[in-house]
Amino acid sequence: MRLYISPFPIVLMYAVFAILWIYVSDHAVEYFVDNVTLFATLSTYKGFFFIAITSLFLYGLIKAKLFQIEQMQNKLNEHEQRLEYVIQGANLGYWDWDYVSQKHVVNDTWLSFLGLRREDIDENIEDWSKRIHPEDKIVTEKAIAYTIEHRRPYVIEFRMLHRDGHWVWIEGSGAVVERDEKTGAPLRLAGTHRDVSDRKNAQKEMLFLALNDPLTKLPNRFYLKQELEKRLSAESRVCFLFLDLDRFKTINDMHGHTTGDKVIQIVAERLKSLLQPCDFIARVGGDEFVILSAEPLHVEVLCQNLLEGLEEPIAVGKERFKLSASIGIACSPEHGKSFEALFKNADTAMYEAKKNAHAHYLFYAASMTEQLLHTSKFDTDLKRAIDGDEFVIYYQPQVHFTSGEMIGIEALVRWQHPVQGFLLPSYFIARAEETRLIIPLGLLIIKKTLKQMQVWQAHNFAYRKVAINISSIQIEEEDFSERLEAIRHESTIEAKCIELEITESSFMNNPKHVSQTLQKLENLGYKISIDDFGTGYSSLSYLKQLPLHKLKIDRSFVQDLPRDTDDQAISKAIIALGKTLELEVMAEGVETEEQKLFLMQNGCDSMQGFLYAKPMSAEMLENFVRHN
Repeated sequence: MRLYISPFPIVLMYAVFAILWIYVSDHAVEYFVDNVTLFATLSTYKGFFFIAITSLFLYGLIKAKLFQIEQMQNKLNEHEQRLEYVIQGANLGYWDWDYVSQKHVVNDTWLSFLGLRREDIDENIEDWSKRIHPEDKIVTEKAIAYTIEHRRPYVIEFRMLHRDGHWVWIEGSGAVVERDEKTGAPLRLAGTHRDVSDRKNAQKEMLFLALNDPLTKLPNRFYLKQELEKRLSAESRVCFLFLDLDRFKTINDMHGHTTGDKVIQIVAERLKSLLQPCDFIARVGGDEFVILSAEPLHVEVLCQNLLEGLEEPIAVGKERFKLSASIGIACSPEHGKSFEALFKNADTAMYEAKKNAHAHYLFYAASMTEQLLHTSKFDTDLKRAIDGDEFVIYYQPQVHFTSGEMIGIEALVRWQHPVQGFLLPSYFIARAEETRLIIPLGLLIIKKTLKQMQVWQAHNFAYRKVAINISSIQIEEEDFSERLEAIRHESTIEAKCIELEITESSFMNNPKHVSQTLQKLENLGYKISIDDFGTGYSSLSYLKQLPLHKLKIDRSFVQDLPRDTDDQAISKAIIALGKTLELEVMAEGVETEEQKLFLMQNGCDSMQGFLYAKPMSAEMLENFVRHN
């Protein structure tokens, strides 16, 4: 800011005073003095007096003006100091550009943004502009051209090079502050800079979190949708691969989610390393990944590579995990032209691959959707059947080989379907387990069975104990024993009258939890038996730890006895194992006298099968027992 003081008032006052003095003083001397010599002397004194008076007068005027200037300068300094405080408080870097000489002046704060000292930068504008990021130079040039042309300030963001080599994000503002009065050409530009790197980095981090999975750093579902839509508009074919890890839930359940997260991170890195540069991978769920690729032929090779890449065990701490996966593939345009269609169809194909024992990856086919709709309807019917109590319990006697007496009964569920009629467990139990509807269905079976046991007790019907099948899904529930006990207490049936049948696979996924649950139930008085023994892959060490009372030989090893030598060997081995572990051994599916004789001769304790009785209703069972 420049201070302008006009000299005209001072000169004018001095001229008026001088004219008046000369005119008045000369006439006064002439009036009183006639002597020429004296007139000359008085004129000289008059001149000296004029000088003295005018000097005092000028001194007064100049002092007054200087005081006025000092007051104005103090106010200007005060305003400048306030401006400096504001600039410092706002951490603003100030710049001043002489547009004519191309000199550029900055303050210390401006220098600090770039880690510079005063001697590191010249006043020439070129030294300033060369520090701007090459991609941002056009932005700054357009901003300066805009403010010159439109006489309006600008605010832009651009990057400048720090002394240590990294880029600093700057928020720059500026305007033309002085122009030529005649031509309007810019003479000076000035403005401020502010370091906004923290804000830009925070925005970048927020954008990353919005588009990427925080655990694996892979793109998320939202980012996947953006990428797919971009590819659908630019490419003729896009293949959508939906990859899901098989039985990953077991890792979380047995080892905790921290270990599970580490496994997912390793899987993500392994999958990513197997992709081509043109492929795109995203994590869309807990153990679900999607890969976008261009060519179906490349996709088949890619699927094989992905599956093979997961075969090597994954080590987390002391644990090693062997993983497998199922992949569903949907290709645009034949399998869909939108994100939703491709996602749904690839997901459908993945579930078909998961059910297929021979194919770990499948391309989508329209028939899969039909099957999916059928399955969805089946699930709806099954849930409705549970809510509407469409299930009935049949009972099959269990007989001791030596005495021939009935030592127990197995409760077997049947679905009384309103349209399809009587449905056996093989029709719905597996799907009930997949959907976890086995949990409410299992509780329903237990309630109906215990209610029937109450009726038999009231009528003095001797049944000894009733065996109830328990799914692995049920026993893995944290509160299974508490729920079972609540139902039993309500029925007043003693625990020793109930035998719980579990399959070998029930304790394969989480042996520690299952063992603890079974031990708790055994302590409460329940009997525990292994159903379908020999069909699973149980470890003998697990059997030794479990509180078992009975082994049941699966019917698949009984049906060809005594002709099949392999079945003979397996049956003998199971009986011998049971005897060694001091367990009762029962054979299922006994239908002929030859089978019965072979089992008896080899030490089997009891049997269950059509040779003695088929499964029947409670009323039919009562009549059967009375007549036998």
